[in-house]
Amino acid sequence: MAKTSSSKKTKTRPSLADGADKYALYRLSVQDPEHEVSMFRRFYKDAFGREATSLREDFCAAFAVCCEWVKTSKERRAIGVDLDDEPLSYGRTHYLNKLSAEQQQRVTLLKQDVMTTTTTAEIIAAQNYSFYIFKRRAEVLRYFRQVHRSLADEGIFVFDMMGGGAMYADDVVEGRQVARPTAQDKLDNPPFRYVWHQESFDPVSADALFHIHFRFPDGSAIEKAFTYDWRLWTLPELLELLDEAGFSARHVYWETDDKDGNPSGNYRRALRGHADPAWLCYVVALK
Repeated sequence: MAKTSSSKKTKTRPSLADGADKYALYRLSVQDPEHEVSMFRRFYKDAFGREATSLREDFCAAFAVCCEWVKTSKERRAIGVDLDDEPLSYGRTHYLNKLSAEQQQRVTLLKQDVMTTTTTAEIIAAQNYSFYIFKRRAEVLRYFRQVHRSLADEGIFVFDMMGGGAMYADDVVEGRQVARPTAQDKLDNPPFRYVWHQESFDPVSADALFHIHFRFPDGSAIEKAFTYDWRLWTLPELLELLDEAGFSARHVYWETDDKDGNPSGNYRRALRGHADPAWLCYVVALK
């Protein structure tokens, strides 16, 4: 009688990357809605001596900032504007649904082009270098003018900027370890390494290509979880465009250093910056 052979199928365990949520990883490594909301409140109070009640978040993606804004006061409402269904759907499931029914009523989501949105707010914010997708001066000017028209009479436009000599290079990779989230975050993700990769920069056009990768202890990764094809605008260019768009004043809030000379995460209004290899700032423009 012939002997039959049998082989056991080996089960392949899913990698850490397979079960990871790229939007949750993005928020853990890049975004801090609580800090952004606190900065917006401060900028507005600096400008007008009172608290703002309305925020419009352009290029809002998963609109975590909108959700944080309405949590800070029953008087506050938020409008999120974006064209991409995927992050909007993610935000509805993971952020909006976590709010109370009353808070949810104070969040409005618009699947619209920011170039045509006219919804008014006291603060309009374009964070995470989002309008760098506009590569022509005329496009940025058109967007700035649309923001100016949409602002309340006592209104501010806020955006963040990055710059420095390190930005003008090819194949620059920087990373940092991000710890496991606390139970309070309610995000089931493993420890991971956040990697910011500047693939290329063209000095003729100022076009730059960036990626965010997430890498895990088991060797797995989400490569190119997010990709950004941007023009690297300079601060003087954008300040001049704000003037041309009709803003009455604009201020630069430069990141300060801590006692050890490292970036502090705090920002102070400044007339001059520091020529660091990589720097961050906020720009606040008053209608």
